[in-house]
Amino acid sequence: MKTLTPIFLAVLGLGLASTAHAAQRTFVSTTGNDANTASNCGPATPCRGFAAALTVTDVGGEILAVGSGGYGPVALTKSVSIIAAPGVYAGVSVFGGSGITIATAGVSIVLRGLTINGLGGSSGVSMTNGTKLSVENCVISNFTGGQGIDVNTAATVRVVDSLFRDNSTGISVRYGATADISNTKLVGNAYGIWTEGVAAGTTTTSVSDSVVTGSGTAGIAAVGSLAGATARTEVIRTTVSNGGTGVLSQATAGTAVMTLSESMVTGNTTGLAQSASGGTATFNSLTNNTVSDNGTASTGTITPLAAM
Repeated sequence: MKTLTPIFLAVLGLGLASTAHAAQRTFVSTTGNDANTASNCGPATPCRGFAAALTVTDVGGEILAVGSGGYGPVALTKSVSIIAAPGVYAGVSVFGGSGITIATAGVSIVLRGLTINGLGGSSGVSMTNGTKLSVENCVISNFTGGQGIDVNTAATVRVVDSLFRDNSTGISVRYGATADISNTKLVGNAYGIWTEGVAAGTTTTSVSDSVVTGSGTAGIAAVGSLAGATARTEVIRTTVSNGGTGVLSQATAGTAVMTLSESMVTGNTTGLAQSASGGTATFNSLTNNTVSDNGTASTGTITPLAAM
């Protein structure tokens, strides 16, 4: 039986190292060190920031924050989940650009339990490519010159149990995205939820069981901006209060469609508004809505629909 030579063993070792894969679950902590990528940011050897942990996390894996503190902005180039452990404050301070950047085709991203704070940055979460984005139990605030979430690609977006506070726009959805927003509060934003048709096809947002309040310009808006493009928004069991225009359907080109059901619109300068300087804007309001105590109840053409 032949003995393996030292050179052969060395080559074999290199081959094994080259086929080693990253970890399905990695960890970050304020006491961690980014040099711990050498040990795959394990639970006993966490990394310091999300960006370092991402490099050793498997596609479809999880990055878990296990210590309270700030972890810095990150560009997510593979499908991962970033999760704050129960009771942990996992913050991202954004001094410029975006806190979380998603610009890679095919990726699916989950963000859970994060606090993203604007300190001069343009957006909390920016998505210009990718397949899916799920934002769960997050707080995104203080992007006074930009958006809490800014989606500019035909992705499927889910936002649940989250808070958007004091942004220029809380959630902006464009370029053929399909968004579902539920059990979420949007407080003190200039625009709460903005859905805009800026490319051929349909951009759709569904809003349910949510609160939109203190929106200086408009609470929930469907806006047509390009011929051949449609912006469609459906709102149910939601309160829109104490802002400029409560709910808006507007078209300068293309098509905007707003449907409002089982909702309360109150305390706004204008409750419901429809306008079309070009294109077509439709506003359907079911008779089960409560529209009261606004400066002006409605402007433009509001189409009443019987509740089923």
